[in-house]
Amino acid sequence: MEITQVAKIRGSQDGAIYGNELFRFNHRGDCAVYNLSDIGNSAIDELAPISLFTLGDTDKIVPHNNAVFFGCEFYDESDEYPLLYTNVYNNYAKEEDKKIGVCCVYRLQRLADGHMAKLVQIIEIGFTEDATLWKAYPDRHCTRPYGNFVIDKDKRALYAFVMRDEELGTRYFRFDMPSVHDGVLDSRYDVKKVVLDTSDIREYFDCGYHRFIQGAALHNNKIYSTEGFHDDEINRPAIRIVDLDSKKEEYIDVMNMGFSNEPEFIDFYNDVCYYSDAPGNLYVIDF
Repeated sequence: MEITQVAKIRGSQDGAIYGNELFRFNHRGDCAVYNLSDIGNSAIDELAPISLFTLGDTDKIVPHNNAVFFGCEFYDESDEYPLLYTNVYNNYAKEEDKKIGVCCVYRLQRLADGHMAKLVQIIEIGFTEDATLWKAYPDRHCTRPYGNFVIDKDKRALYAFVMRDEELGTRYFRFDMPSVHDGVLDSRYDVKKVVLDTSDIREYFDCGYHRFIQGAALHNNKIYSTEGFHDDEINRPAIRIVDLDSKKEEYIDVMNMGFSNEPEFIDFYNDVCYYSDAPGNLYVIDF
C-alpha cells in the first residue's frame, strides 16, 4: 500500500466527493469545496476552494460532520447533486439531549456565487439506549456512543456503526435506505424525521474495537473507517477496511507508515481513494 500526498486543503473533519468536487467540512457546519482537477504537480500546493458555505438551519441542529456522504436519491429530479448526509456525532455531548445516533440530510444546490444546503430530513437510531444492541452498558458511561453512517448505493442500504467499548468491539447495523419523503414531521427541526428501530435492522455484526472513529466511506462492498488521534501511541492513526461479505476487517496502521496526524476525511472518486488528515494534507492511497 502506498500513500502519496497530492495537495493541501483546509483541515478539520470528514467530507465527500461528488463528480470531481471535494467537499470538506468542519464541526460547525462550514464547508470548503475543491475541484479535484485543480490538483497540480506539487504535493505542497494549497488548493484554492471554489466555494465556501455553511450548512443551513444551524439554529436548529449542527452536525459534527464526523462521517459525510452523498446518497443516491435527489430531492428534486432537476437537482445537480443528490442528497447530502452527515452525522451529529458528539456535538451535543454536554447537553441533556445528546442527539446520539442522529444523521442530518441536506438538499445541496449550486448558486451563482457558491453553494447552499438546506436541512430536509433527520434520520435517528431509535435504540441507542439498548445495551444489548447499541450502547455498551446499561448503567455506565460509554466512551463514544454517537455512531457513524455510510451508504451502499448499489444496494440502497444504510449502515450505522458504533464503538461499544474495548471489550465489546464495534457494531455494524444495516438498514434499508430511507427515502427523503419518509418520516413524521418533527417540530424541533421543521422537517420529517425517520426513526430506525429494532424492527428495521436487516443485519448486524461485530468487528474489532475502533479506537475513536473518524471519517468513513463505503466502496466496493467495503467500509473504510479512519480512526485515532495525532501521534497517539494507544489510539493510533489508522484505517480499518471492513468487508461486508466476510464480516472481517483489515487494520492499516498509518502512523507506522509515517503518517501521525489525526486521520479524518476518506472517500473515492473514479476508484481512487482520497484521504486527508486533520491539518488538511490531501493524499491518494493505492491499496
